[in-house]
Amino acid sequence: MHTCGWYISSSVSDVLAQVINDMANALRSHSRDIDLTVISAKDKSVSGFERVKNIFAKKEIWHLFGLAPVWWRIVRIHSRTVHTLLEGSDWAGFPSRFFTEGALNGEAVIFPVFDPLSSQSGDDGSKAVFVHSEKKLPEGDYRVMNISEKILRPEALSGLYIADEATPREAMRAGILTMRGLSIASKKSGWLDEILGPDGYFLIQNEDEDLPRIIRQGLSDRGRHMAMAARHFLKSRRSHERCTDSLITLYRKVIAK
Repeated sequence: MHTCGWYISSSVSDVLAQVINDMANALRSHSRDIDLTVISAKDKSVSGFERVKNIFAKKEIWHLFGLAPVWWRIVRIHSRTVHTLLEGSDWAGFPSRFFTEGALNGEAVIFPVFDPLSSQSGDDGSKAVFVHSEKKLPEGDYRVMNISEKILRPEALSGLYIADEATPREAMRAGILTMRGLSIASKKSGWLDEILGPDGYFLIQNEDEDLPRIIRQGLSDRGRHMAMAARHFLKSRRSHERCTDSLITLYRKVIAK
């Protein structure tokens, strides 16, 4: 049995923290060789004393997600460390990414998982176009909903999500929203290709020309079918088993060093 601690730093968004917690559930469910403790800097239910006690407990591996806090150098003295960043390269442990896109030689890749928040599909009457920021959309007879990154509603959704930009952060958000029932529209994104497949989202090449058509299709049966296909791709390529295998492979490599 190997002891492993995960620390989710305060720099990690709520969306990414949800993905990391899903990964922890996958590891606990599919590996009997890892004794896992997860600590989040944003968890208000844990006292400061208990958090410090857990952080400074010696484990075979401490895995940091997000930017390193100032005290992380002390953890590196007593334990092997792994560091996973969504973007950037200010490493404070063995480097690892969530995507092969942009990963350099020597940086491990671990596979995130996206668990469904509801088994119920959104009904047609609740269909809407979802955005994450103030975005000018073509006029039309449809509802527009602004999703804040800090609001992860548990109910299923129906309709289309228009990504802000082609970034790893947006790919993670799109993965979660796909599992909640939405189809996705985005500019070409290598990160999104890995999550949903290159044909798993509506491609925006020119917003002025493409958005009226994409919104119409995204709110129709075509959008529903695309969302179903994307969920199938995501479940098969980002399964609990693949996530667990990628983590165990990484940890074995670090322990063997």
